[in-house]
Amino acid sequence: MVSLQIARQSNARISSLPRGLVALFVGATSGIGQSTLQNFAQHAPSPRIYSVARPQTVALHESQLAALRRSNPTAKLNLIQADASLVSEIDKVVNEIMQKETKLDLLVVSAGFMAFEGRKDTREGLDPSMSTRYYCRQRAVQLLLPLLKNAASPRILSVLAGGLEAELNEKDLDLKDPRNWSFWNASVHAATMHTLSLERVARENPGLSIIHWLPGPVDTAGLRRAAQFGMRPPNQMTEAEAGERGLFCATSDRYGVRAGLVPAPEGVGPANRSGGGIFLLGPLGESTDNEGVLATMRERGIDKVVWDFTQQVFANIAANGSHDASKDEL
Repeated sequence: MVSLQIARQSNARISSLPRGLVALFVGATSGIGQSTLQNFAQHAPSPRIYSVARPQTVALHESQLAALRRSNPTAKLNLIQADASLVSEIDKVVNEIMQKETKLDLLVVSAGFMAFEGRKDTREGLDPSMSTRYYCRQRAVQLLLPLLKNAASPRILSVLAGGLEAELNEKDLDLKDPRNWSFWNASVHAATMHTLSLERVARENPGLSIIHWLPGPVDTAGLRRAAQFGMRPPNQMTEAEAGERGLFCATSDRYGVRAGLVPAPEGVGPANRSGGGIFLLGPLGESTDNEGVLATMRERGIDKVVWDFTQQVFANIAANGSHDASKDEL
């Protein structure tokens, strides 16, 4: 267990890092993502930060960023308007960043929700609860690899459910059959597919540190909404603490495949990686072991099945988008 005091001490050392770290936050308009962004913006010297907001949250998020600019006048905070449940919108976000930056030091993805009211697909034909928690996150990771590889010690922090992976419905990975879909099945599928795909990225990019963090129950608006559907987990962490711990996981060399950001705290050993090469972390920053599930899926080649399926989903969306564009032009 990493104490909150240790996390805070580590975060304070971010101020001694080189100026001009570049970070992208997807899902930081509220909750854990917002708190992590706030802590990073306050500590980092002259950072260049990009944050994605849906149209309906732009005004609120811009006011949040304005407050952070006042607290750290050296920070450059940029708001990008996009819907993080649409793969095509993630493409636009990435294109904008690649036009402005030559590297990306930190990618933090935390968008997501549980679809308690049932499945209502996006215009791309995906369950939005799975899209925000898997497809769009994975799309951002893959497209941003060139910028991440240009950073000295690149990190990806995905806030979801590392360590809670479970067997997949291999014949219906996107749970199109109503008999297979439930808000819980969608949650498990998204987390498991995410871990398997992140492991694939890690194996192909050994210099990239990837952290899949399960923060546990956190007192966010989303969890308060879940209470309406009977979910009231005990021992909830505050948003403030989750943001401090999230930043620690994202920047401490304890979770780095190579050093380059904040040195690991004295007396705290390096975290273990999964058999696939990523850090699966529990709420308090300790490694979790889910090899009983993950190793079996790797041995059976399910990671490749998930990867190929995902690439086909992306290809179909791109093809449909091009087709729609050509129709619009006629």
